[in-house]
Amino acid sequence: MYDLTVKRDRTYGSTARAASAGQLDWYRDTSESSMADVEVTTHKTRQNGRDALWLEIDYHWEKQSEPRKRLEVFVAGKAGHVYQLLVDTEATSQRLAEQTRLFATARKNLLIDVTTG
Repeated sequence: MYDLTVKRDRTYGSTARAASAGQLDWYRDTSESSMADVEVTTHKTRQNGRDALWLEIDYHWEKQSEPRKRLEVFVAGKAGHVYQLLVDTEATSQRLAEQTRLFATARKNLLIDVTTG
């Protein structure tokens, strides 16, 4: 099973760096997030022609030992909003291979500051 989420907000600031740092602080608070042993690798990247941050997060749920992997990208949009795309799954070889494909497809189709009519 995979969790795929896209959100747009201003909770942690108006830049990819600020938003990702705030989100990581929340993840590292196990009492709030239920995530434990959070380890993060951060990459600078581009998304829709804009500077972005791509995070690879290894962790496990607080009361479970099975490893999980979360891939996220943060990119700033207009009006102080930051877009956050994530794909989360169990860290098995089969799941991780599919997660990489899902994340790439989701990033390719992520629309920033586009309204629907």
